Amino acid sequence: MSKHPKFLSLLVGAGLAAALLPGLGCGKKDSNVIKIGYVGALSGETAVWGQAGLNGMKLTAKEINDKGGILGKKIEVIGLDGQGKPIDSVNAFKKLQEDVLAVIGTNFSSCNIPMAAVADQAGVPLIATAASNPKVTVDENGKLHPYSFRIGFIDPFQGQVLANFASNELKAKTAAIFVDQGSDYSTGLAAYFEKQFLANGGQIPIKVQAHSGDNDFRAQLSKIQPLKPDVILVPWIYKDVALIANQARELGIKAKLMGGDGWDSKELLTMAGDSLEGCVYTSQPSFANPVTKPYADAYQKEYNLAPETEALFGHDGLYWIKDAVERAGKIDRAALRDQLEKTTNFQGLMGSMSVDPATHNPAKPASIYKVAGKQFVWVGDFK
Repeated sequence: MSKHPKFLSLLVGAGLAAALLPGLGCGKKDSNVIKIGYVGALSGETAVWGQAGLNGMKLTAKEINDKGGILGKKIEVIGLDGQGKPIDSVNAFKKLQEDVLAVIGTNFSSCNIPMAAVADQAGVPLIATAASNPKVTVDENGKLHPYSFRIGFIDPFQGQVLANFASNELKAKTAAIFVDQGSDYSTGLAAYFEKQFLANGGQIPIKVQAHSGDNDFRAQLSKIQPLKPDVILVPWIYKDVALIANQARELGIKAKLMGGDGWDSKELLTMAGDSLEGCVYTSQPSFANPVTKPYADAYQKEYNLAPETEALFGHDGLYWIKDAVERAGKIDRAALRDQLEKTTNFQGLMGSMSVDPATHNPAKPASIYKVAGKQFVWVGDFK
């Protein structure tokens, strides 16, 4: 079946074309089910996040359905594995696009950047979770992707918060930067941190790079060690962070390590041991906030697992769709898109959120967490 509405309209008329186009009604008109997709890493080294996001959505769908659903219809969540890889995530989205009202996911900018163009072409609203690169919702020329949204903050903001915390709270004068050169997330966050830290009067004596999945970072760390920076920015995902931290301490590096929301997994605490004690990172408001406890308890009971923050994205993403559909008053992709864009003061478990219609980025704070006693301790929210 053609995926080009204008072509179909020329052939069979606008009314029949609308009837033939896949997914516009999200199933048959008399269906009592609204299908919502989720794309995440359900397998592979970051599956702990993807599985939490899908579990969070399913638990939330059950909660919403028990209260009457959305406009009287039940929610069905369909999760597909993107493996945390761009091609696999795009393919997963394409498999979902004909049947779902909207898709939530992923938490990787490298996946959502190519997914955004596909969502625009299909006319399916796509809500990224923690994907924080600006190009998730706007292209390289700054043009808006009309069907691409996000729940989390963007890297320029996260980098600014990190740099200001380093300067103002940690009193850091020098910062080394260690990036994953193959990651849009890592290189972008590092660039925004550097810009703000320099603007604050700080110095960057050295920048080094490597690739995620490497097992030995001692060569790069050995270049940092003699410079004795006050802090080291390590904007990597948690498994790499643990290796880098352990090897840094082996080399006698005492600087505080700092990072972004790629650190945000309880597995980091086990893998890093004592190497990250006193170190800090930025992330979304998470389960450290007492308001999330009932949901955390329900998740633990349902899955016999401690929830990861991605579960909160699944929760808030689904309730955001519910809120927008009810404001639209109908189950329609274009109407949903319009209402997502008009969102103001949506209240989720991750806090209040309003959407900038020019960028589809939410206005919300970032939280700072400190590793203390092998726990993540909430320091505060920063804007």
